[in-house]
Amino acid sequence: MKTVRKTCFEKLEDAKILVLNNFPTIDIRKECNLMSKLATYHYKKKKYIILGEERKLYNFLIENSLNPFTVYRWLLLERIPNEIRFQLKNHMLSQKKATSLYFQQRHETETSLQQKIRALGLELIRGM
Repeated sequence: MKTVRKTCFEKLEDAKILVLNNFPTIDIRKECNLMSKLATYHYKKKKYIILGEERKLYNFLIENSLNPFTVYRWLLLERIPNEIRFQLKNHMLSQKKATSLYFQQRHETETSLQQKIRALGLELIRGM
């Protein structure tokens, strides 16, 4: 019997439900910043001191086998455009490749976009 692999978006929804049920005081709008801080703390990139709710949340994530850095990456993938998200949901792209495509699209200039459209138009005309 073949098992169906969950996408990162399904795993993120499960993690969000788990966190919100146990920590109702956490503001959803600031969760990306909070997870960024916890991810940085987890890998000791900077010497943060986390106290109170942040410490409880960090311990809760570790106890439930959720890596704070992975959850942070999932939160970042939630912001990507729909065409990349569709490919990611259908397992056509990896998370790393989807992130790099989003970065390229975000930093693309108008002139490079115009050149790509022009090249696609010329290829289409040649193919006729």
